[in-house]
Amino acid sequence: MGRALWPGLHLAALWGLAVVQPLFDVIGQSAEFFAVRDSTRWEIVAFAVGIVLIPPAAILGLEVLAGLVDRRLARCLHLTAVAALVGLLVLEAATGAADGSSAVLVPAAALAGVVAALLYARYGPVRSLLTVLSVAPLLFLALFLLFSPVGRLVLEREPEPRVHGAPSRTPVVVVVFDEISTTSLLDESGAIDAARYPSFAALARDSTWFRNAATVDAWTVHAVPAILTGLYSEHGRLPVFSEHPDNLFTLLGGSHRLEIFESLTQLCPRALCPEVVRRPFPRRMESLLVDVGVLYPHLVLPRDLRRRLPAVSNTWGAFLESSHERTRRRISVFEDFLASLDGGRRPPLAFAHVMLPHLPWEFLPSGRRYAGGDLPGFETDGWSNDEFLVQQGYQRYLLQLGFADRLLGHLLRRLRAVGLYNRALLVVAADHGVSFRPGQRRRAFRESNLDDVVFMPLLVKRPGQQAGRVVDEPAQTVDILPTIADVLGVEIPWQVDGTSLFEARERERFLLVGDHGTFTADPKALAARRQESLRRQIGLFGSGLYGIGPNPELLGRRLDELTLQAGGEARATLDQAEELEAVDLASEEIPARLTGTISGNANAGRSLAVALGGRIVAVARSYSSGGAERFSVLVPESSLRQGTNHVELLWVQPGPVLVRLST
Repeated sequence: MGRALWPGLHLAALWGLAVVQPLFDVIGQSAEFFAVRDSTRWEIVAFAVGIVLIPPAAILGLEVLAGLVDRRLARCLHLTAVAALVGLLVLEAATGAADGSSAVLVPAAALAGVVAALLYARYGPVRSLLTVLSVAPLLFLALFLLFSPVGRLVLEREPEPRVHGAPSRTPVVVVVFDEISTTSLLDESGAIDAARYPSFAALARDSTWFRNAATVDAWTVHAVPAILTGLYSEHGRLPVFSEHPDNLFTLLGGSHRLEIFESLTQLCPRALCPEVVRRPFPRRMESLLVDVGVLYPHLVLPRDLRRRLPAVSNTWGAFLESSHERTRRRISVFEDFLASLDGGRRPPLAFAHVMLPHLPWEFLPSGRRYAGGDLPGFETDGWSNDEFLVQQGYQRYLLQLGFADRLLGHLLRRLRAVGLYNRALLVVAADHGVSFRPGQRRRAFRESNLDDVVFMPLLVKRPGQQAGRVVDEPAQTVDILPTIADVLGVEIPWQVDGTSLFEARERERFLLVGDHGTFTADPKALAARRQESLRRQIGLFGSGLYGIGPNPELLGRRLDELTLQAGGEARATLDQAEELEAVDLASEEIPARLTGTISGNANAGRSLAVALGGRIVAVARSYSSGGAERFSVLVPESSLRQGTNHVELLWVQPGPVLVRLST
């Protein structure tokens, strides 16, 4: 055992430097990774200690077992482990310093690992250095658990909630959708588009619509707490009760029955909200470890290899979860929320943060879904410069917004069915907006996208209200909690930044909390810019959501009316060929998104048309991805037929001449 001590310490040192430090550095600064999971302090400690100790101990155990067979085999395993860990350490450093190709960086890192292993085997000072560094993993563990933002989750106990109540027995229902820009709901007159979004329009007819309402923050983990506390967000605060002890749930917890469905926050104290049913401890640890196993390659691999990995930027976990599993889970939260609404004796405070229409975008307004999966033209939180791909992302978002409207319709019907629609104070809002501009960020506040991200819907239906009203005075999400308190006649026992939307107020500037600090914006100037954004949206989608792409004049044309040619060497491979042979229009999923590759005559950026049943139903443009020419196009749900569907992909050339790309 003594013989294994020093090799074990050397493995622990290298493991700490190559794996533990980069992981703890990222996760330690993103404590939301644990906060949104409602991880206990002991789960966090167990996770961190396990990451530090178990892998090097397991490697050492293999070496000890190998040594029982042949000491040379054990030494070979040890040197291989040393080479691998040094290689990872070098690869991480090289990837961070230069955006090079994996064809260069991976062999160079492997060579460095081999050289390091040889030096380790030959020279005692190298081994002595690792002996000294063997304390590094414990240092990383202490920094992570005690001095990083995660330390607040480990060290701080949840305080006893200061519970208050309202004299009114008015039920309160608050729904916060995720990522809706006000512009996306509007028609050319500036009203809510009743054809595309009938439920939002119906609610607007019965409620007060604050048309110039704005978020205070572009990130959900800060924007939702601002809604629930009436306080401007502060980056660095975690979205948990201990850091937001005064909130809507404690304000009304003494008088109302709480039915709370949070998605990315944990502001309702355990003393007031029923304990969430937890998976067994081993399953929760397994989930954390799987996500870390996906996250780590993103930290060390070159960019060209990272592109092949599951995304880690659009969610706080469940990285291997399919897009369908993720959206199904979100819908389940909404369904549970609807089921909780009833006309019980104690008035409810019902709150739901519904993670829709937030991506992944894969739902049609009808409620059917298509295989969403990848999102061409989007990486991390920014759009590429390919205008068509950005427009298609916009299209997919608007289609899913139609599905969110459908869910809102379910809510309104449920409220009527249980007798709450006319009795309750109903608030429907979104946490922030979203932007679709080539080369720009999707959501982070930037001067170029501010009007898209800042404005979000806010509709408030007071008890008994039956006539709609539009208010164009500027409002912000910090006004929501004071408005609820005003309607219920309860005094807020803490100082808030917002004011009731139904009281006289002055707001000449929006206060916005961005990634790089707090700043203000002129509401009138942003509203004027929103008109420009609306004109752009109408130009793209005014005639329908399927009219984007080159040569829109071809839509609806029959192929027998057009000039067609054979495709020659060019050949298209359709990913959905099998599904199109047996379309079931009664199923939950239909092949409304067609993707594939074009080979034999690479020409990324070519104009395309898609014909179904001999008629052109969509146009598109091909793009380059991973060295291949690919295409992605959505076809109208109405263009699909039960059973076999014959699809033709055509290359549109001047004339127009349509060249068949054989499939």
